[in-house]
Amino acid sequence: MSTMPYKTSKRVRTIYSVIASSNRLDILRILNSKGPLSYSELKTLAGFKSKKESGKFAYHLRKLVKQMLVTLNRSERRYNVTNLGRLILNLTRQIEEQSVIESGKIYVRTSKEMMEEFKPDKILQALVKEAGMPVDLAQKMTSEAEARLYKFQTSYLTAPLIREIVNALLIEHGYEEYRHKLTRIGLPIHDVTQMLKQSTRSDNGVSSLVTQTSKEVFSEYLLLNQLSRDVTDKHLSGDIHISNLGVWGLKPDTAFVNLSSLPTQGIKVKGKLLSSVKINKAENLSDSITNIVLLTTELSKEINVEIAYKNFIDYIISFIDNKASNSKDNLVQMFKMISQVVSDGTSPFVSLNLNVQKNSKIENKQLVKLYKLILESYEEYIQTIAIPKITLILPLIDSQNPELSKKLFTIIKKGGYIAINNDVKNNFSYTGINKSMIKNSAGGNIVLHAVSINLPRLAYESNKDDTYFRAKVNLILKTAISALSTRREIIDDMTGKGLLPLLNINTGIISSQKIPLIINFTGLDEAIDSLLGTKSTSKERGKLAGKIIDTAMEEITNSGKKLGEELGLSSIVDDSAKRFIDIDIEKFGKARVINKSDSKEYQQSIILDLDEQEKINEVNTYVNKFKGGYSIYVDTTNSTIKNFQEITNKISQKIGFFKYHCRLKVCISCAYKNIHNAEKCGNCNSTSLREYPVN
Repeated sequence: MSTMPYKTSKRVRTIYSVIASSNRLDILRILNSKGPLSYSELKTLAGFKSKKESGKFAYHLRKLVKQMLVTLNRSERRYNVTNLGRLILNLTRQIEEQSVIESGKIYVRTSKEMMEEFKPDKILQALVKEAGMPVDLAQKMTSEAEARLYKFQTSYLTAPLIREIVNALLIEHGYEEYRHKLTRIGLPIHDVTQMLKQSTRSDNGVSSLVTQTSKEVFSEYLLLNQLSRDVTDKHLSGDIHISNLGVWGLKPDTAFVNLSSLPTQGIKVKGKLLSSVKINKAENLSDSITNIVLLTTELSKEINVEIAYKNFIDYIISFIDNKASNSKDNLVQMFKMISQVVSDGTSPFVSLNLNVQKNSKIENKQLVKLYKLILESYEEYIQTIAIPKITLILPLIDSQNPELSKKLFTIIKKGGYIAINNDVKNNFSYTGINKSMIKNSAGGNIVLHAVSINLPRLAYESNKDDTYFRAKVNLILKTAISALSTRREIIDDMTGKGLLPLLNINTGIISSQKIPLIINFTGLDEAIDSLLGTKSTSKERGKLAGKIIDTAMEEITNSGKKLGEELGLSSIVDDSAKRFIDIDIEKFGKARVINKSDSKEYQQSIILDLDEQEKINEVNTYVNKFKGGYSIYVDTTNSTIKNFQEITNKISQKIGFFKYHCRLKVCISCAYKNIHNAEKCGNCNSTSLREYPVN
């Protein structure tokens, strides 16, 4: 027993002698930060690069292994730091920090988890390099910042704190532009804590938390650095709205993909897609479906809102055999796999356009059979998922096919997302974006939108003068055009740098040569109410709506010619409606703000009930003027199969593109879909119900 203290003391002294070498301490730190490494990897990272230094490195490593600070996994032939090694590193860091405190000097804790002596030159470099400040002025500001920092009674500073102090000085001296460029973007600790607490209510768990955090950073970067001050100010004030700020400057919104134009040799996967599965030429139905799933997987990383597939039937028709059961199984699997690929709340949804090409040689009988097969497969798919991420766009179903109409009605009642495109001249995405505004474009294209204008606010400020209102609309359109033009340049730059690899290397599938820019109108209905009053006739409302759109179209057409851009107007759903009404209530008060919906947001989509013939006529007078697209829903919640067919035929005579919507409630506890007025789940009796989304 008497020899134990001596042995322990000798062991400690030996360990201290081992870590007295800075080389050995560096090896420990590298293994602690990087994890298990092979001999050659560790040797390179530790800085022993030449052959002459191999013996020296081996000597240091043996010392660490002998004292059990580092261990070798012989089966994997990798070295790793031991628990004792980590303890030594922690003690070393504490000793370093305490020595800093007692030295009386100012030290900075860096983002690399190291303590460094404060060097004023780093402030000077940041002011010159990051903010673009003249050297003489930067030296003056550095001296003032240094003097203020030395007044603090603190053991160490952090890089963010120093930046805050420098920015405060810049504001005091009126150097707002320099302060703007020097701003640090990120999240306060409190915000991150709140996000962690709220993540328990998220649909997608930790993945949505990580995505939300990164989006916050890129949102700040967009507003502070990429957009002009005028555009940023208009967004923050609520005159315009930029949707999906976190990815607005990273990814396009909508991609139109013509499946029948996919290269016969397959799709290139090279460069940054080396880990992706190659998309080969399809030889059978299983291959063609696999290709669509693989293509969706890659596109979902590069597209923000919607992947719109066109000519789906033309692509698979040659592979459909007489064994309907096999074909159906394949299609159901395709729906399920695509849905899983885009299941994350931040992923785009997918639409399949089932219209066939004009010159198609498919017989009507075969086409009806195909529609039935696809609809049956889609019906089976939507019964396996609470909220589908796949939508279907069909031509108008012939009234001579009651079986198809009935199947369509059943799917809609079960929560399927179905749209009708009866306008052969125009190619719509499910969202309502119209690809056909792009001239001479038969293949695929990407479209940029996600900028909306707050029409009700402009109306409130126009004192019922529609001429003044239209002039104000034209002024704000200039800001929206500027925002989208800047965005096109950003996306072009992202593509050119290879950050959108599939779009960059497969221009034959999706062209980015001519990118249309579409500006969205939010609250047109409320704006007309403000200008004309709620007692105005349907005819008066339709006439004014047409005048507003015509004036705006003239403005963007002229701007488009000057800028060389393809510009369009739309009226589709985005996330601006709720934000606009909240900001307007704060600015004008509840009494002045017009709110016509139960959801407390301005109108974007036009929702038609079965008996609203007058409203259908009103909408028909102006909706086709939205060359960039529009969103019209037919509410089928209370309809029967008979009046469903009647209203479909009636609306299709007036309006070329529309969607169906059936109000439902989905149970959060068991994912069962319930009727819209249910108070508890019909499957599990839970009261945790939420409104079924209008996709």
